[in-house]
Amino acid sequence: MSDITIKINQQFHQVSAGTSIADLTKLLSITITGCVFALNQSVVPRSAWSTTLLSEGNQISLFQAIAGG
Repeated sequence: MSDITIKINQQFHQVSAGTSIADLTKLLSITITGCVFALNQSVVPRSAWSTTLLSEGNQISLFQAIAGG
């Protein structure tokens, strides 16, 4: 498979074509508790992470909940 370039929170990353959002969490060692992904400005439900495949030029926003008071 070839590599594609995606943008995560304004930083470019190279991943293999066919990478899913679920794969991305493992590749980048992201703790998924409290995580929300938006793909091209649309929130991706956690139930769809394993079936949502990334494509060349995708823009991903990663939000992580922070506890506080």
